[in-house]
Amino acid sequence: MLGITKSCRTLYDHFMLQLHDLMKRDNAYQQNVRATEIRFPAGSSWIVQTDHVSHAALSGQYLLEQTFYLPVEAMACPEKSPLRILEHLRGCRLA
Repeated sequence: MLGITKSCRTLYDHFMLQLHDLMKRDNAYQQNVRATEIRFPAGSSWIVQTDHVSHAALSGQYLLEQTFYLPVEAMACPEKSPLRILEHLRGCRLA
């Protein structure tokens, strides 16, 4: 409603969103991908580095999502970041 969650997307963000959408639309992938359902009790919380794992909420009534951004340069192994891996594969800077 306030519009504070939207910002300009980088080329990396666009690639990741396209990958997300492709996985959702690909019926063969959806039927054959190895998946693990993890159920959390009501009132619990969880944390995940989402650029390294495909994930989806399958059920539930409420969700509070909080995103924290860690600059690649602050990482212990920046070359292992999803951004640097995708840049290496594409041969160009994405962010």
